[in-house]
Amino acid sequence: MNFPNIEYKYWLDNWAKSIGGKKTYRNKNLSEFIKFDGDINSCTEEIFSIVKYGKTDKTSVLRVVDLIYSWGGPSGRLFYAAFNDRNAPRTDLANDESIFGRYLVGIELAKLGNPESIKHFYNIRGIGPSYASKHSYFWSSNSDRPLIIVDSKIAGSLGYRTIENLEAISSYAKTVDAFKNKAITEFKESNPSKIERALFAFHNHYFLNNNSGWKNNYEGIDYLEAVRLSRILF
Repeated sequence: MNFPNIEYKYWLDNWAKSIGGKKTYRNKNLSEFIKFDGDINSCTEEIFSIVKYGKTDKTSVLRVVDLIYSWGGPSGRLFYAAFNDRNAPRTDLANDESIFGRYLVGIELAKLGNPESIKHFYNIRGIGPSYASKHSYFWSSNSDRPLIIVDSKIAGSLGYRTIENLEAISSYAKTVDAFKNKAITEFKESNPSKIERALFAFHNHYFLNNNSGWKNNYEGIDYLEAVRLSRILF
């Protein structure tokens, strides 16, 4: 896996300012289930606190789920939308015990740091590939082998236009291992989320979310590396 040659410590620090300080997402449907007025940093801390104490009762689990979608932004809005005479996936998760049970299996795997958790979350209606990894990441946050989020920004920062393009050459498990090894190189510790956040902040500064063009095309830290990536992506 070819990681970009960037200042990882700089971009990790930048994440807390450029991403973490933003208000969490809300819309009409999501607001029916959760009231949260903080920023992404405080949202993260609440999720971590619930996971840390091992709470998996339905109220706690659904609170984490709703916080994840508040944290993740508008790309997850359909999880709360009912259409074609079907309930919103969020409603089914709360009311259908078989679906909730499958979600609990994903939680238990994530708590063990098992990359297979992403498949369980992905097989629940309404949870797409990037959100499946968000669920895995948060529920694994207290694990000795934490997992990572892999979305279009992470794929793009590695030179792949889509998540599917990245998955074609590297499984989720292999990607997690590569991020762990990179974290040891850059930060002298094996927490892969530090690399993920640094890459996210770098990508967020320069590129559009779908990797189709520039968000900011001007000189700045690691601009030449952004130019190199742009020639691959678009």
